[in-house]
Amino acid sequence: MTTGAKHQVLTEISMAIKGDEERRFYADCRCTKGTDHDASPLMLSQFDPDEDEVDEVGEPLSASDAADIWRSRGEDEDYMFGYSEDELRRAADED
Repeated sequence: MTTGAKHQVLTEISMAIKGDEERRFYADCRCTKGTDHDASPLMLSQFDPDEDEVDEVGEPLSASDAADIWRSRGEDEDYMFGYSEDELRRAADED
């Protein structure tokens, strides 16, 4: 499994509903780019600074989308998104 040097990938930018506060969320990455970059596609979201912070979980990633990301990351087990290797291989073969 070929991987690049450990670096950061920007996965989400959250903007305040009121005001101009911005939050950026990064994850460790070892893709072959080897340098910091933005995820593709980048998740954009909003938060209300007046409410208590709550971890929100977005829609689950489809097996097909997870397979694309997993393959693009050199089949790294850190990018399996809860799917098994067999599930990801089947989803990739269906595309």
